[in-house]
Amino acid sequence: MTSDRWSVLFTQFKTRTEVRGVLSSTLAGMMEPAADSTKFPSEISRLSINNDREVMESYLRVKIFCEGKKGKNRGSITGGIASDVRDLFAKALERMKELPPEPITLAPIAAVRYVRRA
Repeated sequence: MTSDRWSVLFTQFKTRTEVRGVLSSTLAGMMEPAADSTKFPSEISRLSINNDREVMESYLRVKIFCEGKKGKNRGSITGGIASDVRDLFAKALERMKELPPEPITLAPIAAVRYVRRA
């Protein structure tokens, strides 16, 4: 059910920047009520999502964390939160793959003065 909710959330966006922005705000919203570190794992609270590469790396970090939760730990509150975060990242990455890469914009280069040395 949660996975479908994330799919619907990201479908409306047309750029990767918009997807990352919503990913960031959704993740922050998930972390806010769980200020207690026993509920929200520190491995998940340090995720970076500033660019496409960081989103992929963060997804892998969450995936590895979830795979490490075996047996009775999988059903714990921490395991459930991590699973929701993993699904969130997976759906965001799916949507980002559907969207074209954004053009790179470079800052204007300042005029360079050539200094003649003697």
